[in-house]
Amino acid sequence: MDPLFSTPRGLMRKGSITMAAVALLVISMTVSNPIAAASVGNSSVPEVSDPQATENLDVTMLATMRRQEKLEPALQALGDAQLGDLQSGFAGFAFEGEGLTVYWKGDLAPAMAGALERARGFGPVTVRTAAFSEAELKGAARKIAAVMKARGATDIQSITFNPDGSGLEVSREPADHVAELANARAAKGKPELIRAEQIVAEARISVPVRLSTATDRIALMVTRGDDFAAWNGGSRWEAWRGLDFRGACTTGFGVHAGSRSFVLSAGHCASPPDYAFQGYSSYTGTSKFENMGPVFDDDWRSDLLLIDAPGWYKIFDGSPTTSVTKKVNSWGYWAKDQLVCHSGMISGTIWGLKQVKSGNYNVSCSNPDSDGDCNYVIEGLIETTQIDGATAVRSGDSGSPVFTLDGSGVRAKGIVSAGSGTKMYFQDWADVIRVFGAYPNTSSTTS
Repeated sequence: MDPLFSTPRGLMRKGSITMAAVALLVISMTVSNPIAAASVGNSSVPEVSDPQATENLDVTMLATMRRQEKLEPALQALGDAQLGDLQSGFAGFAFEGEGLTVYWKGDLAPAMAGALERARGFGPVTVRTAAFSEAELKGAARKIAAVMKARGATDIQSITFNPDGSGLEVSREPADHVAELANARAAKGKPELIRAEQIVAEARISVPVRLSTATDRIALMVTRGDDFAAWNGGSRWEAWRGLDFRGACTTGFGVHAGSRSFVLSAGHCASPPDYAFQGYSSYTGTSKFENMGPVFDDDWRSDLLLIDAPGWYKIFDGSPTTSVTKKVNSWGYWAKDQLVCHSGMISGTIWGLKQVKSGNYNVSCSNPDSDGDCNYVIEGLIETTQIDGATAVRSGDSGSPVFTLDGSGVRAKGIVSAGSGTKMYFQDWADVIRVFGAYPNTSSTTS
């Protein structure tokens, strides 16, 4: 995977650092053209119609999202039951036809049976038989990952779980990239890449595995403008360690864990003792930018981090220079075939991202994270495909909020981690809860 890092956008105010000292450090980096964003605060600001704003969703797409929105309470009830028993027969959720499907192996657990009864009060919910549970598939994937770690460099890019519980898919890196890596390793006298077939055979797993070759690489999205505390989701932030620029990403959601408020973003963007700053450093020619706070904690396995800064209950919605925000009204779980959006500081709001499956992704040493770490596996990312064949994510969008609609506001679903071409990968909210015990700040539970 390549980090979705990018270079700076935005204005800076308080919490300054001297730019003369850092100018030489960042001058050699690739610079995207900075666009001066309108000054934005924590209230929605009317502006000229923005073609990227969710108010301008395609009519058919909007109808699909609203239909799926009506079943969110059912998905919430079922997801809550599943989160309480991760070793159950659960395999996956999927939006199918006009309703919601639960894939399950064996007899329903009592908690899920009760949740199913409640869920059917909100709309049609079907239970279908799964050959393997999610827990079994994840266990098999971990065996493959263990062999990958023991054997060294491999051509495996991802290991994904079919939500219907039918088995695993192991995807190789694109053929052209594998050839480049092979030539580079040969030139340095390094051994050949271990092939996916050999890794899977040595793992000795008992679930079906489909081998495939990806057409695009998966890239971690590191690289909207001007914001201030409490922080909105969808704006630009930079990670610094002293005078060392680490990368630039997008703020996710304001969250709370216990009685404290934080800003959620992608774990590959930074790690303690890095500090987060909002806006651009020397790229705008200004003398300072705003100190958000230190990176409080990160979890590399799930690609999540918390910035010790007050998060707000709104996210930007529209073009990369928008000043319009949307309220976060709620949060929810992922389900196959549901449409989601994300709001990145480079891409702006991207619609029409259909959730496909979950899986684990190998971080390639050709594009390591902000610490230079690689050859490790990020677990539990959700794969999405842009249904119109458009670009799904760009460098700098890492950490951006992933959401569906909830009335006039949005429902938090997770944050962007990686992507390439028409694919976007995000970490879902169940893992945010599992890792940090954090929930999004909403219009009814502000920071």
